[in-house]
Amino acid sequence: MHDQGIERVTPMLKFDLRGVEVRLSAVRQDAPPFIQRVDYELIVDTDEDDTRLDLLHRNVRKYGTISNTVAAATVLAGVIRRRAADTVA
Repeated sequence: MHDQGIERVTPMLKFDLRGVEVRLSAVRQDAPPFIQRVDYELIVDTDEDDTRLDLLHRNVRKYGTISNTVAAATVLAGVIRRRAADTVA
């Protein structure tokens, strides 16, 4: 969902990352069928500081076509965090 947005904004921000993991969960209503909410977690492998990490998140939300399309149709909420140093991708 956000990989495309991250690939799009990292060159603009000159943001250095080694990789990203996206975790998604959604709440679906059965009748009528409808996605009520999508929650995400972006786990970024980077040495960039917290301010830059927050800047990346804001830009992905602002310029990401997929996230903007989903946010127009349902509640989209999420966080960005740094991959723990001892975590293997």
